[in-house]
Amino acid sequence: MRKLVILMGLFYLIQTYTNNPGITALPQSLYLKETLGLSATTIAQIGGIISVPWMIKPVWGFIVDTFPIFGFRTKSYLIICYSLASVVLLWLGSLEKYTGLILALGGVITSVCIATSDVVADRLMVTKGKALNQTSTLQSAQWTALCLGEALMFYLGGLLAKFTSLSIAFTVSAFVPLLGLLATLFFFKEDRISKDRYSPISSIKVSISTLWRAIKSRHLIAVVLFIAFLKFSPSPPLLFYFRDTLGFSEDFVGSLSAVGSIASAIGAIVFGVFSPKVSRQSLLNLIIGLSALSTLCFMFIYNPISAVLIQSVSSFFSMIAFIGVLEISARACPEGAEGTSFALLASISNLTLSFGEIFGGWLYDFKIPFALLTAISAAFTALCWFLIPILKLDKN
Repeated sequence: MRKLVILMGLFYLIQTYTNNPGITALPQSLYLKETLGLSATTIAQIGGIISVPWMIKPVWGFIVDTFPIFGFRTKSYLIICYSLASVVLLWLGSLEKYTGLILALGGVITSVCIATSDVVADRLMVTKGKALNQTSTLQSAQWTALCLGEALMFYLGGLLAKFTSLSIAFTVSAFVPLLGLLATLFFFKEDRISKDRYSPISSIKVSISTLWRAIKSRHLIAVVLFIAFLKFSPSPPLLFYFRDTLGFSEDFVGSLSAVGSIASAIGAIVFGVFSPKVSRQSLLNLIIGLSALSTLCFMFIYNPISAVLIQSVSSFFSMIAFIGVLEISARACPEGAEGTSFALLASISNLTLSFGEIFGGWLYDFKIPFALLTAISAAFTALCWFLIPILKLDKN
């Protein structure tokens, strides 16, 4: 179990530094904003394009569930994904100037690699977690590693944005997938699937049948609706507000994100420790209400100290609510299509989040006040409060 927890944390740590959001996230956003002079809407649209592979994770999940490579459903995919991601990032690092098209192209290819590796890691989490009745522990390990990794990543991203070029940031990030490649080659063991036990046609039929049964499940539909409302909100573009209105420096913006990641990690740890002792309905009722209130607090940010305090509170409660939904999602996945089902739920989350960011950027460009945007965002979060009964958590 300990080895599995370490692997879950490692795989999520790698995706954090590479592409989700990646150590180049802040340097690239600032390059688009301040070097290319793009608007908040355009930057959000580029981000949405780069996020497309994360929105169609069921495709990668179906491929992983159905087509093993060289007899492996996990190891082969991780080796291919980490190798290709490293090559693409090294290519981006070799360039001196960028256009929005080049950054979008490189980002999409990298996203395909990392999104697929994420599906593989999640499939491993669901299959092993359900078998051991430890989905909450593995989810907590994944997101604690991701958030702690993000804390240092955002801080380093701020330093890279301030003191180096975007090409150097890409070059640095290229070495992260190599760590995943080495770990997969030397520390991950997987039994090879016998050719006698595998038939492509029958495997496709089983995957489609199992997925269709899951899609018709009322419980899964309820989880989909809940995630959609939790993630879709016209998010105010904090980068523009922090830079243009409050005048925060690049390194402070990175440090602020790092503080939020530490708070999220604490939230993930708290969830892992206390979630077995609290009913999901009571937990999510409380956290969603607090998340909506913490979102409203963003309108009261006026200096660095208030920014740190509000970012910490918001990140802490948002992470607890988020992992709570993920665990419910993991338990809703049918046997035989774990990768596809969990990827479907994750894609709904990514898709609605991206739409919310684009919508928020569009409203901001049309001079909608920042305070009003935060109020609208909090209202969408509060709607989740009224969706909890349809999840029937006490029975699941």
